[in-house]
Amino acid sequence: MDNSDRRIITSPYRRGADFGFLFGIYLSVMFFSSIFGKTLPLTGLLSLLLMLGVPVFIFIVLRRYDRELQGCATFPMMWMTGVVTFICGILISGALLVIYMKWIEPGFVLSQLEGLVETGKKLPGTPVAEAGEIAARMIRANFIPTPIAIVTEIIMATIVSGSILSIIISAGFALLHKSQRRRGSSES
Repeated sequence: MDNSDRRIITSPYRRGADFGFLFGIYLSVMFFSSIFGKTLPLTGLLSLLLMLGVPVFIFIVLRRYDRELQGCATFPMMWMTGVVTFICGILISGALLVIYMKWIEPGFVLSQLEGLVETGKKLPGTPVAEAGEIAARMIRANFIPTPIAIVTEIIMATIVSGSILSIIISAGFALLHKSQRRRGSSES
């Protein structure tokens, strides 16, 4: 923000969308590094590190928004910023995933199910074997989920988990602000 905009409170929706664009790139790198982890093993490690970094990313985003508002961001503002960040980010990443699974590698879903069947056969008596049996039945019944169905489920799961994560981090900031206000009023 420039100096003339210091008096205007930036909308949590606007900032969430801005942060969501960056988060969409982050999620896309995470998802595609996971997809290519089978052929490039180090990208699988990158994907794991990026997964672990999601809470850190959201913490940084919310802290940045709080600092832009000079510590005056309220719990609902910060929570909504986090939620909108997740929504915008997963929509960008989801669109890229659909494009990849539908037009770049149309056999991706089937190959993943077949890989699960093969892995299940190698690990009898485990939950992976049970998942492999379910995948084999899905293939035999020609019940292969479409890319849009898969991405829709990912979007819903991401929004719910993102909302929960945003609530937790926003609550932490709200408690921090409350303790700072108490300290400030007791010193007066």
